[in-house]
Amino acid sequence: MMLTKKSLKAYGKINLYLKVIKKLKNKYHEIESLFCFFNIYDEIFVSTNRTYNQIIFTGKFSKGISNTNNTVLKLFNILKKYPKFNKLKFKIRIVKNIPQGSGFGGGSADVSVLLNFFNKYLKLNLKKNTISSICNKIGADVEPSLNTNFKILYGSNKIIEFKKKPKFNLLLVYPNCFNSTKNIYLSNKIFSKKNNSEIYFLKKNILNMNYLIKFLNYKGNDLEQSAFKKNKTILKLLTFLKKLKGCKIARMTGSGSACFAVFENNAHLAEAILTLKKHYKSYWIRKAKII
Repeated sequence: MMLTKKSLKAYGKINLYLKVIKKLKNKYHEIESLFCFFNIYDEIFVSTNRTYNQIIFTGKFSKGISNTNNTVLKLFNILKKYPKFNKLKFKIRIVKNIPQGSGFGGGSADVSVLLNFFNKYLKLNLKKNTISSICNKIGADVEPSLNTNFKILYGSNKIIEFKKKPKFNLLLVYPNCFNSTKNIYLSNKIFSKKNNSEIYFLKKNILNMNYLIKFLNYKGNDLEQSAFKKNKTILKLLTFLKKLKGCKIARMTGSGSACFAVFENNAHLAEAILTLKKHYKSYWIRKAKII
């Protein structure tokens, strides 16, 4: 069963808000976060290989990815216990268009897309809770990335999916610095209380843009303070973004270092991009759409 080259898309995500609830015994953290996905993606090319599994990273943001310790390799090592997976050898080439260490979840998206692909193509017939368990062994962002629905991750990996999602344009900025998720969480000192009624109201009003912006500004990202201590660049960037004309919200995504902003209209967004490109010539600056 040879596979002619198959191409897959692994979309980046942002955390529209992120609250850290508590530290867990396994050293991870319980969080509450609203995930959405945008139209910039890593390209994954899958084909069968003759004798061994091969994983190759290329593209602008492939520099520094370890060949012996990466998310895709972790997935392969887990799937090796399934006989159907071992019948074939694969060559995986991943073109990294999503910046690393940015909080855009590129590594998690690569894994989730490949897990979905192998499950379907090899007819692994993995049950939902098995898929969930595989995802959680690799990283907290993997399971939410299995599809591109709007969703809230809360509790110990509970996911609430939204049937509807608002469509808006984003300004994405990666300030060319790598944030270690582990270090940002370790030095976090801010913890929030759970509030399930807020989630209920959000689901009800998700298409009301005024409500959504107010809600997101009130919620924030608990990890920003921890990130600012380690990296003043992020603080400076956010301060700059918030002053731009028509900016409704500016925030770091995940554990950073990337930030996003939502603008009142497309004219303000276009103006903001020009201003940013003048001021921060070396930064990765993109307009993106929620998908």
